[in-house]
Amino acid sequence: MQMSDIKAIVLDLDGTLLGSDKSISPRNYETVKRCYDSGIHIIVATARPPRAANQFVKNFPFVDYLVYYNGALITCKSKQTQRHISIPNEISQQINKFIELHAPQSLISYEVNDSWYACTPIPDSQRAQFGLRLNDPKPQVMDNDFISSLSPTKILVQGYSTWRDIIEQFGDHVNVIATDGGVLVQIMQKSASKEEAVQWVLNDIGVKSEHVMVFGDDFNDLGLFQMCGFPIAMENSIIELKNCAAHVTDSNDNDGVAVALERLVV
Repeated sequence: MQMSDIKAIVLDLDGTLLGSDKSISPRNYETVKRCYDSGIHIIVATARPPRAANQFVKNFPFVDYLVYYNGALITCKSKQTQRHISIPNEISQQINKFIELHAPQSLISYEVNDSWYACTPIPDSQRAQFGLRLNDPKPQVMDNDFISSLSPTKILVQGYSTWRDIIEQFGDHVNVIATDGGVLVQIMQKSASKEEAVQWVLNDIGVKSEHVMVFGDDFNDLGLFQMCGFPIAMENSIIELKNCAAHVTDSNDNDGVAVALERLVV
């Protein structure tokens, strides 16, 4: 692998760039910065909404393009532009009715371009499953009329064990990803994916996918691994990613991103 071959690096946050304590280690920071200083584009691609990702990325000033919500929202800081893909209102309402019928005990909430809404409050006991820490804001509780007017960026469902039903019923319209062993189900518009969003960014900056190194750890990174020239799986990754990775690096708690970049790029 030649240093000159890599023109862009795509970084996932949770389980990848961030340690279990949700911080970016000094070694990861310095190594990514060295790549940036050598002229490599740094792109962050996460399932998180902006408000939850930006607290990490604000200390990471060399990231220009950010892919949020697994690809449903892209922002470019230097151009102050964004691209947003939402689920059509009609489909959102149908999914809502379907889930209420088949899994009435589940909790449904809606992300709309960095605002978060729900019909019922999320109990403290279930905050962790939504990736919420103690002081993080919860979704705003709104009435049914408001909820049924939304075209959400992402629908989140918690506590729906037979979530594959949603794919059978609505697979033509939406992507359905279950993370954390199916505890949290994330539903997005069909054309929204990390790989589709990163391809859009690459077109914008004029870089071919074979010159891209990507780091990831979970199912939502699979498409990127298949698309990019040099996929690197974390030691803590799911086996499916390791199986299609060019290289498996150390875990997110052992500076795996820096370890791979030091060995292969800088």
